Amino acid sequence: MDVSQIPISTMAYIGDAIYSLYCKVKSLKLMKVKAIHKEVNKIISREGQARSFDRLVELLSAEEFSLVKRALNSRAAKKYGNDIFYRKSTALEALIGYLYLKGNKERLIDLLKIAVENDKDDRLW
Repeated sequence: MDVSQIPISTMAYIGDAIYSLYCKVKSLKLMKVKAIHKEVNKIISREGQARSFDRLVELLSAEEFSLVKRALNSRAAKKYGNDIFYRKSTALEALIGYLYLKGNKERLIDLLKIAVENDKDDRLW
């Protein structure tokens, strides 16, 4: 599959599912389901994803940064106007989807760990 031909919105759709699943699986042993749901929703919200994006942006390769720039300026990212949280969350999701679809699982896991597990604003980690 030629990942470069996949629309940003599709990569973001896949990335959103992966990001959400990763957060849920990592939190299972820590709390009861109701508490997990509440805390995970903080992380997977657009504000939480924007925080994760900010932690990663300086660690990206040139190829990854190019994709993120495209995603930040995509029609999908601008869906809600100039909401910077939404734009950053779309870019993060697109990056995750891209790495997954490209088959670069090692890099994907490395970035997810940095993005999520270093979130000092959340009680899950």
